[in-house]
Amino acid sequence: MNAAKPSLRIALPLAFAGGAAGTALRVASHWLGDALHAGPWMSTLCVNVAASFTAGFLGRLLLGHLTQQDALAEDVVDPYEASAHRNAMLLITGFCGGLSTFSALGLELHDLVQQQHVLESTIAAALSVALGLLAAWSGLWLGVRLNRHR
Repeated sequence: MNAAKPSLRIALPLAFAGGAAGTALRVASHWLGDALHAGPWMSTLCVNVAASFTAGFLGRLLLGHLTQQDALAEDVVDPYEASAHRNAMLLITGFCGGLSTFSALGLELHDLVQQQHVLESTIAAALSVALGLLAAWSGLWLGVRLNRHR
């Protein structure tokens, strides 16, 4: 077992708290999108891109150059590593997981196709993938450069 990885009794409340905050922000963003008369998929695109950047950034900032699988496989008792894993559970798994919403994107794209807005649906899907990947890679790049424990 990885000494740095939080136990389930610690990980679940952290993920729950982060998820609640991320979900609340997602709901607020949809409310703001409605108030600004943006298309329903626009607020979903924004939160997904923000979550992709944030997850990439925090993943590298907290866990360094290791992949998640490598980080979880390491047997490190370093207090910094244990704290980094708890923060990753709270912020990446919880907050970013609650903020992002692939299921809402799928439903919104389906609704656009049902309303015969196929071009808009295609554009929304392409933007979601392209901007999400670009945001994640940008976050990873920045996180590695700012990580002082690599």
